[in-house]
Formats: sequence, C-alpha cells, structure tokens
Amino acid sequence: MKKLLLLITMIIVLFGGAFYIYQSNSVTEEVVTEESSIEISPQVKSDESHVATSSTIEESEPMEEESKGSIDITSNNQPKTDWEGPSSIYLNTDGDEIDLSENYGKGTLINIWASWCEPCKVEMPYFEEAYQTYGDDINFLMINATESKPTETQEAALTFADEMDLSMPIYFDTEMSNQYLFGATILPLTVILDAEGHVEEIVRGQVSPAKLTQLIEQIL
Repeated sequence: MKKLLLLITMIIVLFGGAFYIYQSNSVTEEVVTEESSIEISPQVKSDESHVATSSTIEESEPMEEESKGSIDITSNNQPKTDWEGPSSIYLNTDGDEIDLSENYGKGTLINIWASWCEPCKVEMPYFEEAYQTYGDDINFLMINATESKPTETQEAALTFADEMDLSMPIYFDTEMSNQYLFGATILPLTVILDAEGHVEEIVRGQVSPAKLTQLIEQIL
C-alpha cells in the first residue's frame, strides 16, 4: 500500500514539473515576440509608397568608427579623390546632376523629405532656421524623396518649398538612389557626414530643434 502511494506521488510530481516547464517556455516566447514588434511598429506600411512617415522623434543611429564611410553605391560621376564616403547622385532645380562627393571639405547635413509627409512639414522650419545660422559653415542637402508616391513630383516639392517660404536649396532624388542608400524606409530621415564623407549619424523620424543643433555641432 505504501509503495502504491509513493508511486502515485512521484507521478503527480513529474506531471506537475512538466506543466511548469511548458508554462515557463510559453511566457518567454510571448515576451520575445512583443519586444521584437516594438522596433517595427512605428513604421506604418503604405499601399502607395515604399516609405512611411514616422511620428517617432529621434530614432538615432550613431556610426561606429569602423563603419564610417562603409555605405556605397555606384555613381555615374567620378568622386573626388579624397572623398571617403558614400557616392550617389541627386539633381538641383536646374536639372544638373550633382555627386555627393562634391560636398568634400565641409560637414554635410542631409534631410530626405516629401511634401506629403506631415512630420517633414513640422521639422522643416527647424532646418530653415539652422540654415540661416550655419549655411556658410556646413552643406545643407534638402533632398526631396521624388517619386516616393506618384504625386511626389519636382513640381510638388517646389510648391511645398514656396508655401514653407524656404530659402534653402532644394534637391531631387529622381532615381531614388539616396533613399535606398540611406535606408529611408520612413520619412523624414536625417544624415550627417563629416568633411571627408564619413557617415557620423543617421536619425529616422522627426528631429527636435535641440537634436538638430546637436547634430550640426558634430560636423562644424
């Protein structure tokens, strides 16, 4: 009789332990899934575009020393000899092609934006004010995400610039090479390069005035 009771007790203990382990594994899996979803949740998918807007502020990606200048893309123009950064092409309002390497010698601030992007509209006055202060000290490349939507044409971008009363020069990413180069899956996107073209930091999402000043101070 005692042996039977002992056997029953052992069976109950074994089943109880197995159930506890199963429950523990289930909880762990739920936590990992939830944490993984946090990173992608701000990126709202759009049926009309490969990019989305982000209301998230300052999702910043400082570049490690060994990775600076590692981004690359084939260019039709020959980069300057001392340029160590990425190479891409964008257009000015006259339709002239400009190679990114032509910004050698000064720090460069790149902002990729679109007229349909509400966060872009919010932060644009910050960039205009910064341009008035630092326009002689660094390069400002306000690159329109042309064709990020069917309605995002050069004309739409220029109309937007007029409505915002911008004095900054506007450029166009007609081949979308800069959008792909810097991973502009959400807009706006801000990138800073040092005088040799090394990528110092990438910020996905709307920047605050304080963050914009901090970025500029890195490349003065």
